[in-house]
Amino acid sequence: MKRNIIAVIIYIALIPLSFPQNTISKYLVDKDTKAPLQSATIHNVNDYTITNADGYFVFYSTNDSITIKMLGYETLKTTFKALSHTKDTLYLSPKPFQLDEVTLSNKNILQEAYNRASTNYPMEPFAEDFFLRCVLKRNGELVKIEDFSGRIKRDKLFAAEKNYAFQLFNMRKFGIEKKGLRTDDFELPSLNGIFDWYSNYFFLDPKEYRFSFLKVIDETHQQVSHTSKNEEDYKKGIGHFIISTDDYAIKECIYKINPKVVDKIPFTKKLSGKHRVIDYYLKEKSEKDTDKNKYFITNAIMSQKIEGYNNGERIVYEVSFELIVTHPFSDFSTFKANVNGKKELFKLEIPYNKEFWETQNQLPLTNEMRNFINKAHNQKEYRVISNF
Repeated sequence: MKRNIIAVIIYIALIPLSFPQNTISKYLVDKDTKAPLQSATIHNVNDYTITNADGYFVFYSTNDSITIKMLGYETLKTTFKALSHTKDTLYLSPKPFQLDEVTLSNKNILQEAYNRASTNYPMEPFAEDFFLRCVLKRNGELVKIEDFSGRIKRDKLFAAEKNYAFQLFNMRKFGIEKKGLRTDDFELPSLNGIFDWYSNYFFLDPKEYRFSFLKVIDETHQQVSHTSKNEEDYKKGIGHFIISTDDYAIKECIYKINPKVVDKIPFTKKLSGKHRVIDYYLKEKSEKDTDKNKYFITNAIMSQKIEGYNNGERIVYEVSFELIVTHPFSDFSTFKANVNGKKELFKLEIPYNKEFWETQNQLPLTNEMRNFINKAHNQKEYRVISNF
């Protein structure tokens, strides 16, 4: 009897600690153009997610407040309760601004950002929890989708020699391959290879790049654009940095192919075919963790387009990777590496957890992905590879 009384007391004591989970799903678009807004952030003090390629997001939280923001747009601060009475589509208003060329001042803002990198970014071992999406298309048609949730441990964000370890928690993969072929010898990279790309274009050599400095009218950021000094160099990209004028942190980095040099990119020959990269694009966004007072990459998108010829047939592959960091500085003590970071992505094996993927809010499937998964693929021609 005494034990039952204690159990009742414990149960009653826990009731105030149980909070209802709020859920909302919406589409986010540009108010003027009605175009979907990808990689906009939806967050509060407890939870974080971003929109997918359709501008769609699903957000779960016990906290009622919601902040929706994207660089170049007015921030929307609202609540679950308020959004529950709105339509399925939300509109963000572009922030009115103009970019004016300014002469280079005595204080080079990009050099100042580099000088403060050791203060603004983690330069010691750390771990972070992430979601990662990989998508492969062949001649415009989906052939592989792979989603991960996991944790990465590394020595520091910017390192000459990358030393990674990975702990994967969940994986969802679906793909098709033509029987009798090795998908035209196209292989996805490894986890090591993907994370080598991220944070790899923060530091650009001024001997090799030309910079132009632009002033954003809100006076809180400056955009620094860059191009190669050698306009014939197809190995150098173009792009920009957006730098905070408060602490000189790089808040956004874009590095992409220079369309003027695509025709100069040579083919690499392999067996009965040849291939070359004809497009690439990398976009990274950073935010500051208030506890550690350090910036981290919140999300990043990397894409490549590869042109190949196999026995005379032209094939164009498009591969993209989307990274979302949910907990930037995770607990080292709970980290346990469980996969080989050098192994090709689609060859990794992690069991499918239906409950997890149906309730997570970081990587919702796009309409295109759902149609691809539900399509009746020709079993005589294609081999379906899936863990669910």
